[in-house]
Amino acid sequence: MARPKITFESDEQVPGSHPGGRDWVRHVAVLKVRDSGKKPVSLEMKIVPPSPLACEMPEKHEIRVRTITEAYAKVAKFFAKFGMKFRD
Repeated sequence: MARPKITFESDEQVPGSHPGGRDWVRHVAVLKVRDSGKKPVSLEMKIVPPSPLACEMPEKHEIRVRTITEAYAKVAKFFAKFGMKFRD
C-alpha cells in the first residue's frame, strides 16, 4: 500500500496571549493535508523564543486530526491547558 501523499502544505503563524496580561506566545507551524488516512491533517507547531511563558509550554507540539477546523480547535484547547488564549 502506498504512503499517503501531501496534497496541501502551508506555513502558519499561531499566536496566543495570556488573558490577564500583555504576554504573547508565538508558534510557527506547518499545516499538512494528506490525500488519505484516518487522520489526514497534521499541524506541527514549534514555539518561537524568546517568550515569557515558554518555560511552561513544550517547545514542540504536533496535532493530528481529520479536518483543519478540528486542528485549530485542538490548538485552542492546547493553549487553554496553559492558561493562554488562541488569537487568530
